Amino acid sequence: MLDFVIPLSKNRDIYFVQGKNKGKIPYTNALLIKEYLIDTGISPLYLKKLKKKFRIQHIIFSHWHDDHIRDNKILQECEHLSHEKAKPIIEDIDKLKDLYDIRDTPVEIAFDDFLSNIIDVYGMHIERTFTDNQIFNMGKNLEFRVIYTPGHSIGHCCFYEPNLKLAFLSDIELSKFGPWYGGLDSSIVEFKTSIDKILELEIQTAVTGHSGIIKGEKIIKKKLREYRRIFGYRDEKIVALLSNTKPLSVDDLTGKNIIYSNYEFFKPFLIRMERTMIQKHLDNLVKENRIIKQYSGYLLP
Repeated sequence: MLDFVIPLSKNRDIYFVQGKNKGKIPYTNALLIKEYLIDTGISPLYLKKLKKKFRIQHIIFSHWHDDHIRDNKILQECEHLSHEKAKPIIEDIDKLKDLYDIRDTPVEIAFDDFLSNIIDVYGMHIERTFTDNQIFNMGKNLEFRVIYTPGHSIGHCCFYEPNLKLAFLSDIELSKFGPWYGGLDSSIVEFKTSIDKILELEIQTAVTGHSGIIKGEKIIKKKLREYRRIFGYRDEKIVALLSNTKPLSVDDLTGKNIIYSNYEFFKPFLIRMERTMIQKHLDNLVKENRIIKQYSGYLLP
């Protein structure tokens, strides 16, 4: 057996596939169920080794983000599937730049260079789409249900097997960093609702996109709640920086470690994403009457 492939069930052909660098960005973890592989971002070398060892026929993309669909050319002979709302983005990779809001910014050129090394610039054709609650029958007493979980991105899905109480949570990834919602298609409100939806499930084994395997229903629920609370912690960081005298803009608040503790990896991109996330917090705080918008700045009431 390959050292990055871990069996999750006896005689069921279900495997946790750990991405390079333990699935940390720009890689991700994956789940292999018989001939179905959920996400391809484990690294080119790992993907080639996996292809030699296993008979993979279908690729399911949990969502459109580059770290989850990267290197899919290695398995271009497979059938590719995604949620119907992720399909147009995966098929036109240029749309990534619009959703990351980096078009015509200094970040765009650097991102183009990064993207050209990991993704076919012409995109990947999605042969089949799926929707919320759709069932993939993968053998006797083995069925994975699609759970549509937007917030992190449009088209983001988790997958749940009720008999094994196994869930692939993708980028509801339960890290200490917390939720990521830096795309224009991201939503804090939807993300919270998606986490609540996952909390309703009975899960004994959770496979995450970047934090590995988590076992035990109580531990998983605890981590889900802790993960959800991070939205509130970030709200409080923003409120603590505001006053009732001098308005601060979203640019004034960006780069102050509200989201990222450091900006070492691809700093211009992280700053751009942090700005987007802070703006989403500001919009919600205004709606909740916790802060006031004054021209291009924000004040405490």
